[in-house]
Amino acid sequence: FELGDYEWMNYREADEKVKKVASTLKKHGLKHGDIVILFCKTRAEWMITALACFSMGLVITTAYDSMPADSVNHIIKETEAKAIFTEAPEEIKKFKDGKADDVEIVHFNDVVDSDENLEDIDPDVKPKPDDLALIMYTSGSTGPPKGVELTNANIIAATGAAEYLVIELIENQDHSYIGFLPLAHVLEFLVEFIMISMGVPIGYGSIRTLMNDSVCGLNGEGKGDGDLKALKPTIMAGVPAVWEKIKKGVESKLEKQHWAVKKTFEAAIEMKWQMLQFFGKPNALTNAYDSVIFGAIRDVTGGRLMYGISGGAPVSFETQKFITSSLCFMLQGYGLSECCGLAAVTLPSFGVVTGVIGPPSPSIEFRFVDVPDTDYKAEDNVGELWLRGPSLMRGYFKRPDLTKEAITSDGWFKTGDIARLNKDGTFAITDRAKNLVKLAHGEYIALENLESKYRNSNSIKNICLVADSDKSYIIAVVEPADDNVDKDELLKELQQTASSSGCSRVETIKDIVVTRNVDWQKEYMTTSGKIKRRDIVKGNKEEIDKVYK
Repeated sequence: FELGDYEWMNYREADEKVKKVASTLKKHGLKHGDIVILFCKTRAEWMITALACFSMGLVITTAYDSMPADSVNHIIKETEAKAIFTEAPEEIKKFKDGKADDVEIVHFNDVVDSDENLEDIDPDVKPKPDDLALIMYTSGSTGPPKGVELTNANIIAATGAAEYLVIELIENQDHSYIGFLPLAHVLEFLVEFIMISMGVPIGYGSIRTLMNDSVCGLNGEGKGDGDLKALKPTIMAGVPAVWEKIKKGVESKLEKQHWAVKKTFEAAIEMKWQMLQFFGKPNALTNAYDSVIFGAIRDVTGGRLMYGISGGAPVSFETQKFITSSLCFMLQGYGLSECCGLAAVTLPSFGVVTGVIGPPSPSIEFRFVDVPDTDYKAEDNVGELWLRGPSLMRGYFKRPDLTKEAITSDGWFKTGDIARLNKDGTFAITDRAKNLVKLAHGEYIALENLESKYRNSNSIKNICLVADSDKSYIIAVVEPADDNVDKDELLKELQQTASSSGCSRVETIKDIVVTRNVDWQKEYMTTSGKIKRRDIVKGNKEEIDKVYK
């Protein structure tokens, strides 16, 4: 294959497309309040169809194109969707095999490329602020995926708050944005809405074709520039794993260079980072490093990248330092689907900061609540973080039990995150209130539930999973059944246990720490038979750090 140049639509052309899609949807019999599912990779047709649905008062339901069939079928059944919009015939066949014929399967091309006239595009019922607009399904790592209900007002509140925060970065600049994260993810959904509302052109790409190297492939089967090189964006959003991939890609190439080149590069990273810390923002002196040392790296992303938005999970200090020094300023965001993706974000006006999420956005209030049986006390400006505001979800779709559990009677949403207020007014997320950990790719790991599966192995007495939000994989500390067991053999056996238990890739441990000649019953267990997680991690910290390195 060979990639061509980007083709563009102006706002008038895009608006005409949206109206044609709306006309087609209406002729399909869809009306205000009907639920439809968008199931495809990130592309312009996804957003055009979404805008058409919003204009008619239809309710969009998101589903990752990588979701397993049972999760998608759960969403279809729970929402009672009238139609599914998809892009691949093989996916259409899968849906037809797994669902009754009363759900209409529609190929995106059949609606977006339609030649419908525009005589009857006004919706029968005008959308209202409090109308349900979007059901955004979570990944469902602790059970079936649950749907977050977002109204028109929720989306507008989050978008408006973001505009207020970033307008000085956007206005009077020749910006462009590259969209490649799944639009089923609240981060990409919100950022693209912000770009559209502020008049920033969006060019679409994919992980497969993002870089020149990925286009060429191992055997040189692809030709043309990668998406970043061709588009030359100034703004890019990515989960930590994306930024980590860029960092590791550069470092792997440096390993092949002369040692002097590698040392010069590492020294330049350190020097520029120190200057950014001192000055608080780029200047002529720091910019000199970009042209002399980091020009080749910046060229990989098109040479114009100014801002990298990181969200979905915390980004590590090492990665943020590398990206900020060599490529672009990194905006670290914090948000959840339940607050339409935005609760806080760091901005250049704060200086170069790490490990923080900024102050609350204009659409959200923060509140600290004591965490029982811990040292996290609200009076010390640390505790479980609760959120409230106009961008907060209406509730969980068809799950009043979960809604009541998550949202208090006076409107506060319990995030389950432990946060700390810093002296400069920013916040930092430091822990999880429950044993539910988000990895670098954004997947949640339910530790206790997963440990119960590994305990099926006859080779261990007990196990404590260790998950780091800076990493994309989990490890384990184990009490072996035989203290003389070979570590590699034990790891292999546990991985086989994971496979036979139906664990996903991210739920499969990558390495282990074996505690030999240690009686967990005395050292690491409560009287009720539960493991003392913090004691295990603390007591084996040195070995855990070695394994993760």
